[in-house]
Amino acid sequence: MPPSSQSVDPSSQRTVPMQVLALGFSRTGTASLKIALEELGYVRTEHGFAVWSSPAKIDMWTRAIQAKVSGASPYGRAEWDQLLGDCMAVTDSPCIIFSEELIKAYPEAKVVLTNRSLDSWWKSYEATLVAERKAFLLNSWLNGKQHGTFGRLLFVGMFGTEQVTEEIAKARYLAHYEAIRRLVPKNRLLEYDVKEGWEPLAAFLEKEAPATAFPSVNTKEDILQYFATLRRALLWRWTKKLAGPLAIMALAVCMYRRA
Repeated sequence: MPPSSQSVDPSSQRTVPMQVLALGFSRTGTASLKIALEELGYVRTEHGFAVWSSPAKIDMWTRAIQAKVSGASPYGRAEWDQLLGDCMAVTDSPCIIFSEELIKAYPEAKVVLTNRSLDSWWKSYEATLVAERKAFLLNSWLNGKQHGTFGRLLFVGMFGTEQVTEEIAKARYLAHYEAIRRLVPKNRLLEYDVKEGWEPLAAFLEKEAPATAFPSVNTKEDILQYFATLRRALLWRWTKKLAGPLAIMALAVCMYRRA
C-alpha cells in the first residue's frame, strides 16, 4: 500500500495533463527552466520554492520522502495526481527525488535533464545550499515542526545523509543522471544546458521559441542575497522572541535588588 493512500481525497483528480518532467539537479538552472516552461505554456510548473507555501503538500512530500528513504512502497498515480494534478510540468527538488516514480506514473511526459559540469555544479551547490544549510533549517524549524522535518528530509532524500560532502554529492549527482538515461527512451529525453537558450528546448517540446531572452534567475548571487535576507529575518525573529523573557528577567532582577 502506498504510504499515504488513506489520505488521498477520492475527489482529487488531474485537471491538466502532465507533459514535462524536468529532472536535473538543483543549481543546474531549474528556476530559470520553470519560468521558461511556463512561458512555453506549461502552467503550472512545480518548483521547490512553491512547495513551502502549501502545508498539505508539505505533509504529503514529507511522507513520500520518509517512505523512499525507508524502502517502503512509493506513491502511485493517485497520490501524484493529488500532489501535482494542477501541474503540466515539474522541476527541482523535491520532485527529482522521485524521478523514477514520476517517469513510471507519467510515461507520456517528455523528460528534460538540465546539465552542468560536475565541478561547476558542486562549486555552486556547496557555496549556496550546503553553506547556508543551517540558516535554511533553522528558519524551517521556526516556521513549525512540519517545515523543519521537511527541510531536513530534503537533504536525506537527495543524498542519503544530512552531512553532505563533495564526494557524496558528486557520486549521487552522477548516479542520478545515469539512472535517468537508463529509464527514459532517447526520443523522450533532452539533455540540456540552459545556456543554450530557447532553441533546443522549444524544438524538443515542439513549441515556437519566444522572441524574448531566455530567463536567467536564481543565480549564485541571487540565492546568496536570499540567504542574507533570511539571516536578517532570523535575527529579528529571535530578537522579538527573546525580548519578552529578557525584559521579565531584567524586571525580576531589579525588583530583587530593591527588596
